[in-house]
Amino acid sequence: MIKNIIFDLSEVIISGYRGIEEVVLESQYGTFENQKLLENEADLDSMRENETFLNLLRGKLTEEEYLNHVLKNKNWNVSVEQLKTAIRQNLNQPIPGTMEIVKQLKAKEKYQLILLSDHAREWMEYIEEKNKDLKIFDKKIFSYDIGAVKSDKQTFKTVLEKVAIVADETLFIDDYEKNVKNAKAVGIHGIVFENAEQLSKTLSSEYNLL
Repeated sequence: MIKNIIFDLSEVIISGYRGIEEVVLESQYGTFENQKLLENEADLDSMRENETFLNLLRGKLTEEEYLNHVLKNKNWNVSVEQLKTAIRQNLNQPIPGTMEIVKQLKAKEKYQLILLSDHAREWMEYIEEKNKDLKIFDKKIFSYDIGAVKSDKQTFKTVLEKVAIVADETLFIDDYEKNVKNAKAVGIHGIVFENAEQLSKTLSSEYNLL
């Protein structure tokens, strides 16, 4: 019986760091799609495996330190402050329909709702300031607070211990299949998020939660 539902944040509830490079490059060079010289620059998905970026999320680097590192390795004519602004323009756009599902689950008063997010501290502070709906979660766990990201093998054991919950009573929802596999490896049920419609159907048909 599911008693705890853990939601990822980025690309499940709101937009995250995916697409940030596109925002920056388009502001500097015009329409992104038409700039062939930038085809190899839009590598946000690879950031999930980039150790420097992961150390930002683990809280080992500040945003300032990370962005200075980025600019040393990119041919971008932008300052750190301009990059910070571009990042924040991309954050906090709602993923259609997901928060409505969270509210439906909350209204049932049956489940503990937990937010588990790999994020930079400074970005998350901005998001929480702008998005009051996130107060709906009973507990929130961020990568920079536990010093680990969801692709780290020990993370889900840490989460279970930190929140004092049982794996088999817990469901995890994330857009990244690797993270869901890591959760399943410790006995947590998992759904790979595609969109709100798919999530709603799965919660209803496979788990009878809605």
